[in-house]
Amino acid sequence: MPFEFLNESKGIRVAFFSNSSEVFESIPKQILKICDFFFMSPDEASPQLQRVKKPALIIVDTYSLGMNYLQVILKMKKEMNCPVLVLDHYTEQLFINDILSKGANGYLLVHSFEEELGVAIGYLLHGENYVSKLLEAYKGNTYLLK
Repeated sequence: MPFEFLNESKGIRVAFFSNSSEVFESIPKQILKICDFFFMSPDEASPQLQRVKKPALIIVDTYSLGMNYLQVILKMKKEMNCPVLVLDHYTEQLFINDILSKGANGYLLVHSFEEELGVAIGYLLHGENYVSKLLEAYKGNTYLLK
């Protein structure tokens, strides 16, 4: 996986909203060495986004949290002034376009999270949008089975 874009800086703060520790644990070690991830959840014991000083990126796992939680995060995005990457299992382009039109900057499939995360972070931190390159492989399916 190409990580050259991340070599220029360390300590990139990433707020990761999820109810799935499995997804969080699948973050590649190379990325963990460069980025500081803060695992967040709707649970009251979880850190609040306001406590993560100036995150460079917000990742929202709508696969585990549900789409309603995305709206909460997108409202916070304006205050935090950083890109939002959505993680889910839907492959329908209209659905993904709707997510992007509401303010998300990127979309990854749950099944390609580990493989594409580094590339997606690179695009988002350089002001570009990123949509999973593996969507083409699932063309015709509305969503991937759990």
